[in-house]
Amino acid sequence: MNCTRCQGLMLEEHMIDMEGGYGEMWSVSTRCVNCGHRDDAVIQHHRQLYAKPVMETSTVHEVVDLNWESAEVESLAA
Repeated sequence: MNCTRCQGLMLEEHMIDMEGGYGEMWSVSTRCVNCGHRDDAVIQHHRQLYAKPVMETSTVHEVVDLNWESAEVESLAA
């Protein structure tokens, strides 16, 4: 698996939550060896919960006709 931040190697890590409501609770997450980015089910859930939709924008391209022989265009010296 590749890291979403740096494309580095992600390794599986087993972690224990000592402050869990049901006593000790083991969880599995992945951690990037290169940048340290962590990813687990809770992080994924929060990303989906608070994700904002991407707005589509349309661009209008204006066509400009340039006349290179007009008096306003100066030739550059080499």
